Amino acid sequence: MGPNIDKLFLEVAGQPVVAHAWAKFDFTACVDEIVLVVRAGMEQAFREIGAKLGVKKPYRFAEGGAECQDSVWSGLQALGASSDLVAIHDGARPCVSRELIEQCVRAAKDLGGAVAAQRVTDAIKQSDDGMTITHHSIPRRVLGERTLP
Repeated sequence: MGPNIDKLFLEVAGQPVVAHAWAKFDFTACVDEIVLVVRAGMEQAFREIGAKLGVKKPYRFAEGGAECQDSVWSGLQALGASSDLVAIHDGARPCVSRELIEQCVRAAKDLGGAVAAQRVTDAIKQSDDGMTITHHSIPRRVLGERTLP
């Protein structure tokens, strides 16, 4: 990749990574609008991607922040007044499926909130001081890795 290349714009199957994720949200029935949180000055590049995709859903921009949580807050602040449920995706995971988005939205409606997760396959060790592994592996059956719909 390199320090000057944004992974969102790397091409996969002839389209930027972010285009794949955006298209999945655009074609998911339970999504009404899309807020794209982008770095200042990148709006036009995203408009061009949206035009090439032929997106149907209304979208708007919010300015990204210094940290992920700042960007999420900025996106939440940009939501329309009628928004009552929010799905957050980082745009860098092009293999999100419409089914996963729909399942998360359905679970959030039923339970008040939801997060996509997958079973951990790596051996996870614990360290009390950040330097020395002091405990045996944590059983994978009790762990899940958060993903983004």
